[in-house]
Amino acid sequence: MNVVKFEADVQRQHARYKLPLKCVIDGYRYTCLDWSVGGVGVATGKTVLPEFKTFPVDLEFPFDGFVFTLRVDAQVRYCDPTKGRTGFQYMSLTEEKLRFLRYVRDAHLSGEVVTLNDVLDLSSRSIDPRGRKKDGSSEEHAAGGWYEAVARRWLRIVVTSILGIGVLLFLWGALYQRLWTFRADQSLVTIDSATVIAPSDGVVTNIVTQGAVKAGDPVATILPTANNRSVTVLARCDCIIQDVQVGLDSQVRAGQRLLSLSMQNAKPHVVAMVDYSQALRLYKGARVLVELPDGKSISNAAIRDLPKLTSTDLASGNKIPINIDVGDADLASIVGTPVTVRFVHSPWTTRTPPQILKSFVDTTGTESRPAAETKG
Repeated sequence: MNVVKFEADVQRQHARYKLPLKCVIDGYRYTCLDWSVGGVGVATGKTVLPEFKTFPVDLEFPFDGFVFTLRVDAQVRYCDPTKGRTGFQYMSLTEEKLRFLRYVRDAHLSGEVVTLNDVLDLSSRSIDPRGRKKDGSSEEHAAGGWYEAVARRWLRIVVTSILGIGVLLFLWGALYQRLWTFRADQSLVTIDSATVIAPSDGVVTNIVTQGAVKAGDPVATILPTANNRSVTVLARCDCIIQDVQVGLDSQVRAGQRLLSLSMQNAKPHVVAMVDYSQALRLYKGARVLVELPDGKSISNAAIRDLPKLTSTDLASGNKIPINIDVGDADLASIVGTPVTVRFVHSPWTTRTPPQILKSFVDTTGTESRPAAETKG
């Protein structure tokens, strides 16, 4: 039978109930005489606690199989050593703690929590073994939550995969640029030309500085210093005057360049100077990228021809000219302008340097011919 205790001398706001609770106050465990939602009566015996002092009190609820401890701040409202009783009032209870105390009180009054051998038993609470029937909204909410969880999981997987692929592509690009691409040391746009050379020492008395000439036309006249008979220099092709290296009435020596002639149908191309150690990689096959000064690029450029290398060339460490065809690009307006050339070597090429040397190095001492010079 539930026992409710009221005190006539003090008006209480909450009814007191007897439950087998324990209190831990200042390190000592005491038995609770009665408790309520607003306070607790503790059997403190001869212990005297100062009135209106606040203590941290641990309320221990001994449920069957476990003990639930609730920490509250309680103030001493009175202390009677004669009766061995001290009354505490809870101070500043949080909503969660007050909700628990009300639950224990209501469960005790309804009979769901009963006292059994100094413990609190929950076995008398009625439980429907069939369970609750889930309504349609709950099922729809659960299904929606499941789909949302799956979508989030797949989204994380996709984002992680994209980031991983991005990192791999970045590393591959950096490795590719470092191992399988290289840049020519010097590159410029040029055109095939024939050089006109002075046949003897003398003074230039006549020279053509511009326009087109035909094969056999005079392009320069030299008066030798040894005699007064002038020497006429003739054009060897139907060409256009490209560049003049000497002026009128200037003194020249035999073998000195007078002017340069270019074929009328000659097409501008790019000459790239490449180190011999890098040039060996071009014999494996390489893609050419040409970047023009205006920012445009030519991706369909190709190597026109590769010179044969000698053992002397390999030992000298000099640079060799590589002629590059620019396809349909019109570079006539920028002849003589520097450009940027990159060679992209395929990483899956299986030929080895010894095979390259065996196929392309002429060990008999074949001379290298300059790329921009044509035969007379």
